[in-house]
This record gives sequence, structure tokens and C-alpha cells, in this order.
Amino acid sequence: MQLLRLLGPGILVAATGVGAGDLATASFAGSQLGTAILWAAVLGAFLKYVLNEGLARWQLATGDTLLEGAVLRFGRVVGWVFLPYLFLWSFFVGAALMSGCGVALQALFPLFDDQERGRIVYGALASIVGLVLVRVGGFRLFERVMSGLVALM
Repeated sequence: MQLLRLLGPGILVAATGVGAGDLATASFAGSQLGTAILWAAVLGAFLKYVLNEGLARWQLATGDTLLEGAVLRFGRVVGWVFLPYLFLWSFFVGAALMSGCGVALQALFPLFDDQERGRIVYGALASIVGLVLVRVGGFRLFERVMSGLVALM
């Protein structure tokens, strides 16, 4: 029971970190390669657990994020090295979210015959609407509008 109490929170966080992208990628890889790379899934789950557990303990113990701790201990150069990664990550995640919104809106409201064009137009429109909502009323207005839309669906 003591072992479960010790390991349980980290296992829970690692399990909730498995998203739709992980499942889709794993399913595709499994269909192409079979069980030959099953070891990678087990190793990845273990490493995700260790990383999440360690980061959570670090932040609870010090009150600093991993990046803040690295900058404090290794100097400001760590922040500058992290910056290009942050820019690339933000760009790709933003593009994926715009594309996902575009695909969903095109499926819900198929106004365009060309699905690719619909995805692009709807993705751009969703981004602009989100920007306007945040600029006009802050994130609180954005959350209220999104909650209302979700309740409608």
C-alpha cells in the first residue's frame, strides 16, 4: 500500500499525459511495424513517468519551474538556448491548432467544396475570432464565449 501511495500520483500524471496524438501515432506505428517496437512504448511510458514525477517534485520542493531552476543554476545562457525551441514549438503547435479548428469547422459547416481551402479559411477565421475576443475582453471573455459554444454542442 505504501508503494502505491508513493508511485500512484506519478503514474496518474503519466497516464493523463497520453493524448489522442500519442494513441494515433502508436496505432499507426503498430500497424506498420507490429510488435517489434513495443519496447519503445514501454520505455517511453517509463521515461514519461520518471520525468513527470521528477519535475513535479522539483517544482513542489523549490517553487521554481524547470527552466527557472536551470537558469538559476547554469546561468542565463540556458534561457537563450531555450528560446529558439520555444519559438519553434509555439509556431508548430499554433499551426496544428489552427488546422484542427479548420478541419472541425469545415466538417460542421461545409461551405467550401474544396476541403483544403475550407480548412485554411476556417482556421484563419477561428484564429482571428480568438484574437479579437482576447483583445476586447481578455481571456475571461474568451473562456465565457467558448464555454457557451461548448454548451450549445
